[in-house]
Amino acid sequence: MEFVCLGPEEAGARSEQLLAVWLRAFSGPPYFVEPDELRRVRRLFRRHLRTPGFRLVAALEAGAPVGFAYGFPRRPGEPWTEEVAASLPRLLRERWLEGAFGFVEFAVDPRYQGLGVGSTLHDRLLAHAREPRAVLTVHAHAPAARFYARRGWRRLGWLRGAPYWILGKELEKR
Repeated sequence: MEFVCLGPEEAGARSEQLLAVWLRAFSGPPYFVEPDELRRVRRLFRRHLRTPGFRLVAALEAGAPVGFAYGFPRRPGEPWTEEVAASLPRLLRERWLEGAFGFVEFAVDPRYQGLGVGSTLHDRLLAHAREPRAVLTVHAHAPAARFYARRGWRRLGWLRGAPYWILGKELEKR
C-alpha cells in the first residue's frame, strides 16, 4: 500500500478512479447512495479541485486508488462555511471557522476498511494542513462519526435543520 499526495491536476486526472472508490464506499449500508448521486459529487469534486489550497491524499494498491481524503482551507462566503457559521454561536464560529482547514471528503473501498487505511489517510491529510484547526460535518449516525471521535475530533454543534454534527479538531502547531 502506498500513500501519496496528489495536487489538483493529478487528482483531476484520476477523478473517475477516485469517485469510483467513493461510490463503492457509500453505496452499501448504512449510506445506500444511488449511482445518480455520483453526478452531483463529480460536479462538486471538479469545483473543489479549483479551490486554493486543495490537498488530497490517496491510498494506492498496485497503482490504483483504494481510498482518499481531501480538503482545503475554508473561507467566508463559501456555501458550506456560511451554513456552518449560521449553525454555531458567535464565539464558536470565530474560534473554529476563521482560518480553519476543511476536511471535506473521505472514502475507503469497503474491501480495505478496518485495515488502518482510513486512519492513515486522515492523519496524513491533516499533517499537511497549515491551519491551526480543522472542521467538518458528519451524519450523526454514520460510522464515520465514531471514527472521528476516536481521532480526537470534538462536537461543536448541530448543522441547523440536518442530522449532522459539526466537528472540530485542534491541529499540531505548524
